[in-house]
Amino acid sequence: MSLPNAVLRLSTDVLADINDDERLAFAYAHGPALSGFGEEAELVCVWETAEAPADASAEATHLTVARFQDLLDQLGRGEGWRTPADEALRVIGAFSEGTLLADDSELGSKARAEVTEFPQALADASRETVAAETETLAKRLGDATDPWELAETLTNGLHRAYVALFAAGGYFFPGRDHRADFVARYLLGDEVPEAEAAVWTAARSENRTEELPEAWRNLAKVVLDNC
Repeated sequence: MSLPNAVLRLSTDVLADINDDERLAFAYAHGPALSGFGEEAELVCVWETAEAPADASAEATHLTVARFQDLLDQLGRGEGWRTPADEALRVIGAFSEGTLLADDSELGSKARAEVTEFPQALADASRETVAAETETLAKRLGDATDPWELAETLTNGLHRAYVALFAAGGYFFPGRDHRADFVARYLLGDEVPEAEAAVWTAARSENRTEELPEAWRNLAKVVLDNC
C-alpha cells in the first residue's frame, strides 16, 4: 500500500535531511492523510538525547525518547487522558494510528508493540471515572448559569466518555474531530453519537436545567453499557 502524498513529501523532503543523524531514534507520521479524513500529515522525530537538537527541522514535531516513553508509561498506569489537552493520550494515540518512517534504533517498533497491547489500566480508569462522575456532572450541568462553565463541563465530560468507549474496544480516542466516523469504523455502535446529539439538543433547550441532566445520565449509561 502506497503512502499518501503528504507523508511521502515529509519522508523525502524533511526526514531525508534528518535520517542520517545518529541521534534520531525513530520518526513517524500521523494525521488526516493517514486516517482518511484529509490531506495533511505531521512528522514526529524522537531523539536519543536529553533534549531535542536545537537545529532540528521546524517542519517536524520533536520529542526525546525519555519524554515519549514517559507519555506511554502514563497511559499504562491509567493516567494522562482526562482532558482533551492531556499530552499522553494525544501523542500516543496519534502514534498508534500513524506509520513509522525511520527506526534504526528499533525503539519505534518496540513502542508499536507496546501500544498494540492496549493498557487495561486506562480502560478501567476511564470506565470507573464515567461511572463515578455521572451524578456530579448531571448536577453541574443543571445548575450551570455561566455559558463558559457549561461548555467546559460538557467538553471535558464528553471527552472522558469517549475515552472510555474507545478504550473498552481497545483503541485510543483520537479526539473530537470525526469521532462519529471513528466510532463507526471501529464498530463501536451508534448509540453513543446519538446520545451525544441528545445532550447538545438538551443544552440548547429552553428547559435545559431539567432536560440536560437527564440527557447526560442517559449518555453515561449508554457508554457504560458498551464498556
